[in-house]
Amino acid sequence: MGGANTPADSGILPERVPVEGQGPVDQSELKFHVGDTLQLQFAASEARNRYYVKVIGYLGGQSLLVTTPRSEGRVLLVREGQPFIVRLLSGNRVVAFSTSVLRTCNRPYPYLHLNYPSEVEQTVVRKAERVRVRLVASVENDDPGRGFESPRPAVLSDLSTSGARARSSRPLGAVGDLLTVKFQFPVGEMVQSLRVPAVIRSVQGEQGAEETTDNYHYGLEFQIVEPQDTLALHGFVYEQIARGIS
Repeated sequence: MGGANTPADSGILPERVPVEGQGPVDQSELKFHVGDTLQLQFAASEARNRYYVKVIGYLGGQSLLVTTPRSEGRVLLVREGQPFIVRLLSGNRVVAFSTSVLRTCNRPYPYLHLNYPSEVEQTVVRKAERVRVRLVASVENDDPGRGFESPRPAVLSDLSTSGARARSSRPLGAVGDLLTVKFQFPVGEMVQSLRVPAVIRSVQGEQGAEETTDNYHYGLEFQIVEPQDTLALHGFVYEQIARGIS
């Protein structure tokens, strides 16, 4: 995030948009583990693209070693001194801090030394915190016994980091069915695509209704596995909250 960005930029640091459950965290509570997924954003650029990297090591108070970010499979050119905003998921918190590149390394593979954070912010991921959206989705029912043509269109609303309400003109399944839900949403200047498993927790609908209106309503619980998917979804939800959409 650059200094010209607005709170709608979706995230914590450097704006520190006042949101309940957000605030500073003791640096000693920041725990890194090899293999952790981090989200990097160039801080001194108008572009708000975000890249995902892996932690490969660290020395407390000195440097954090991460893989060099890639775009479309290609290693990005990153200069020493380049400032970044870093975010990571830690339990039910998204932790963020400002840093810069201490050193770039290309051997035996591309990786970066980032300055160890001196100031850390956090925001709590509240699973029940929902925002009103209208996202077009494609839904597949993973139960072959249903005999549904897959995929079927739906519209997602009341989105949270743990689920959503789905509306469809056609039945999608019954309570307990496992679905695969594909949808896209904007985060900053990027369009994020997600393909996530979900379980139907509630169903409201009119059997035999004409397939011209959204007569079927479903409560979906996401079963997200990948940390970067959770981070991306949280970023989108947080962006809507920061814009005052609820």
